[in-house]
Amino acid sequence: MAVLFRINAQSEAFEEALAARGLPYVVRGARRFFERPEVREAVTRIRGAARSGEGEGVLETVRATLSGMGWTSEAPSARGQTRDRWESWQALVDQAAEFEAEGGDLGGFVDDLDRRAAEQHAPVAEGVTLATFHAAKGLEWDSVFLCGLQDGTLPITYAESPAQVEEERRLLYVGMTRARVDLSLSWALARQPGGRASRKPSRFLTPLLPQEALPQPKAGRGKGARMCLECGKPLQTAADKARRRCAACPAPYDEALFDRLREWRTERAREESIAAFMVFSNATLEEIATRRPQSSRELLKVSGVGQEKLAKYGDELLELVG
Repeated sequence: MAVLFRINAQSEAFEEALAARGLPYVVRGARRFFERPEVREAVTRIRGAARSGEGEGVLETVRATLSGMGWTSEAPSARGQTRDRWESWQALVDQAAEFEAEGGDLGGFVDDLDRRAAEQHAPVAEGVTLATFHAAKGLEWDSVFLCGLQDGTLPITYAESPAQVEEERRLLYVGMTRARVDLSLSWALARQPGGRASRKPSRFLTPLLPQEALPQPKAGRGKGARMCLECGKPLQTAADKARRRCAACPAPYDEALFDRLREWRTERAREESIAAFMVFSNATLEEIATRRPQSSRELLKVSGVGQEKLAKYGDELLELVG
């Protein structure tokens, strides 16, 4: 069994949860959270602030301590070790905020960090594997949990160009194909318990999720505003709105198949003397091009394909997909 995530710092929550329940685990491709140099140094400094009596509130002290090590409230644009260190420090900031919200003081927070470190340092031979998508390449498990699949984490915030976004999509594919039997996907609506629930699932999941599971447009974006299904930004041009994504964003579906489906739809609409959308909407054709159904049963799972249209167009659609 494995729990996979995008960045190393995400492992700490799972290390804590597994350790608290006495379940053995193995961190692959990285040190355990409290063994990382930047975390060990940070905990030492926070402990020193608590002993000296210089610290005030938990969150304020942790922020001030980590600022002296290079932490900033905004994530760095740099990648690699710089970003990994920041993520580790940010995980400590998040823990401090949660501990303070529960009424804890600085001394109690240091004790809590020491407890977590002691529990997570227990040696194990085997157990639940915790790993990033990168570290999971080439491996398989019967059951795999992909966690933290929200925009901003996957794709990561600094993935801006189409090529970088596509690399993030490939990482998700790596994670999903690590499972032999069971695969679970999850994302968090808020960074911390009780926080503002403003997050949405990764744009890469849009073609895979039922409509009711997708986030609804927020109020204040303007009447009739449409958002790109890939990057989540407002669509500006009529062409972008028609394709439901920005021109620079890669399509999540087989574009060649989509073009064939549109040509077929045009011919069918002409034969029946009806508007093309009355055959199938663009959204339905996109979903067909994404799912590539191989049977009538699979075709019925596509939004916009009911029994009537399945009887009327099913054979032709399956032939086009095949």
